Amino acid sequence: MRFLLRNWHLKLSAILLATVLYTGFVFSGSFAEDSIQVRVDQANVSRDAFVLSGDLGLVDVRFRAAAELGSSVSEADFIARVDFTEYDMTRAPEPQQLPIEVATLRDGIEVLSVNPTEIRVEVDRVVVRSVPVEVEPGTIPDGLEIDDPVVNLSEVEVRGPESLVERIDHAAALISIPASGIDVNEAVDLTLVDVEGQPVGAGRVEVDPETVSVQVDVRAVETQTTVAVRIDLEGTPAPGFALEALGVTPTAVTIVGLPEDLAEIRAILTEPISIDDASSDQTFEVALELPDGVSLAEGETAVVTVTASIVPSVSSRTFIVGVICQGAGANSCLPRIEQLTITLSGSGEALSALTADDVTPILDASGLAPGNHTLTPAIFGLPSGVELISITPGAVPVTIVAPEAVPTPTPAP
Repeated sequence: MRFLLRNWHLKLSAILLATVLYTGFVFSGSFAEDSIQVRVDQANVSRDAFVLSGDLGLVDVRFRAAAELGSSVSEADFIARVDFTEYDMTRAPEPQQLPIEVATLRDGIEVLSVNPTEIRVEVDRVVVRSVPVEVEPGTIPDGLEIDDPVVNLSEVEVRGPESLVERIDHAAALISIPASGIDVNEAVDLTLVDVEGQPVGAGRVEVDPETVSVQVDVRAVETQTTVAVRIDLEGTPAPGFALEALGVTPTAVTIVGLPEDLAEIRAILTEPISIDDASSDQTFEVALELPDGVSLAEGETAVVTVTASIVPSVSSRTFIVGVICQGAGANSCLPRIEQLTITLSGSGEALSALTADDVTPILDASGLAPGNHTLTPAIFGLPSGVELISITPGAVPVTIVAPEAVPTPTPAP
């Protein structure tokens, strides 16, 4: 204590003088203080270590610089680093705090303070191991199948942080099978994945080699589809007859072939059959005409049964005819319409055989007193297969006239 108090007044004077000189130096403008951000670099990182924390970011540096340096001070005048020899590898990869060291690279600059002074880093050991290569073809298009992929390497070597490398299950060679069915023969980049197929260590784990050669034989496989049976019909029935119905058994068949062969097929034709000049029902046993490259599925029959129902053709015919009044007795029956329109239906053969007597309408005047009346015309005795459709007009006005009386002769005087 006596030592500290000895010549205390001289010591106090020295401190006051130093303070005055420092204050004057500052206010005289011989140097200036400022701050700058400097990127933190990694230093002394072993090849057997991997920095998991990545970019160390920026540090704020407070500095004093001589006045003559002015505004020329830049980030390039400083070096900020973290010395990774300070990291305790026995505790890897847990986070640890390491000091940030900042130095100047230019005379006339003094570092006053650094913020922050430490940074949190994670470092892991670098390990090397071999992992199997597996080819993953993805979804195979319909109608195709593939042989087992052939790859030039069964294993590749991976190098990286132990915590990531130990999660790797295999190196996946991801390929796509084209719908065209072209064989695959290409170099494929490898993707490191875990047991669930999720990528691992992208950008942090090295793969040697990064690509493998993959060959896959692709071939089309036959598929099947069900399509309708369509009848290839030729000819027309005999005159006076018509095709009423046409049927086939079975109505559909299942065919087998390559996808490109089946793509445009909507129906399978029978061999041609003819109903030319037919006047009765017809039955045919006929083969199917299969396109090239197409066959019938197992259990399908190559011969189908076709039935054609032939019936007399039905048409209609119109006649313009006179009218006959009957049953008036001694009276006269005078129709006031001279012609009627008659429409009949039936087979063409039956209609063409009709005569005028067959189609002349009759007016029945039985029991009518002299005077004006309206009668309904009718046709009787139409041939079998012929039907009356209409008579126009449907009512005919008539006049019933009594016979004139003959005068009785007067005897001579």
